[in-house]
Amino acid sequence: MIFTKEEFLLKVEQIKKEPWYKRPLAFGIARINRGQVNQNKVLQATYPVLNWNENFSSAAIFMEALIHSGYMIDSTKSEQIFTISDEFLTYCIESFRPYLPEAKNSNHKNVQLVSQLATLPRDLGLGADDFRVVFIFEDKEPLSVETIYLKLSAISQEKVSKGDVNLSNMYDILENVAWISNVPVELDYLRANEISLKLTGKFPYIDMVSKLPRYLAHTIPQDDELIDISKKLLGE
Repeated sequence: MIFTKEEFLLKVEQIKKEPWYKRPLAFGIARINRGQVNQNKVLQATYPVLNWNENFSSAAIFMEALIHSGYMIDSTKSEQIFTISDEFLTYCIESFRPYLPEAKNSNHKNVQLVSQLATLPRDLGLGADDFRVVFIFEDKEPLSVETIYLKLSAISQEKVSKGDVNLSNMYDILENVAWISNVPVELDYLRANEISLKLTGKFPYIDMVSKLPRYLAHTIPQDDELIDISKKLLGE
């Protein structure tokens, strides 16, 4: 357990000496939306806090927390994704303890994130499997939906330029879904349940069918611009 900022900094330096440690290019904790038919399929990943080439002390604590949760860090891979656990959150909270009083507004957003995750009401229906810890160690072709959304979020927040991020196989990984109030719904689910949904008046209003949500579904603009995500991110 860590009680002072000096102890925290010492712990971070110790972690950086571990053989499995590598400074990530980017990392974050995402809430995911899974498929309604295939619940193992991730359709969208939302990052409340996005770290791109920054906040390496938080990254080190996240890695150490994952090790204590029973995971293995393989930083030779271009990316790694882990499921959140109570052990992970407890370790992070105990490590971030000196910064908890300051974690508000724009200060220590990673600390705010794990603190709120640890206290989410159970009646929200969310569990550990609804959240992922995501690391990018090298900017190679993405292997997952979570990594694609991390990169897209970094572009939309202007943490990195569009041309400097590898998204070459993005459309091979993403699939067309129906977007309903920023919730992705598998088209197979709507097809399979079309009769019952329409008979009961529960067929949803579909905003669009696309592989990507609208720009403002993930990004709060710095000014009053309203730009579709395809134009903002892909230059279309």
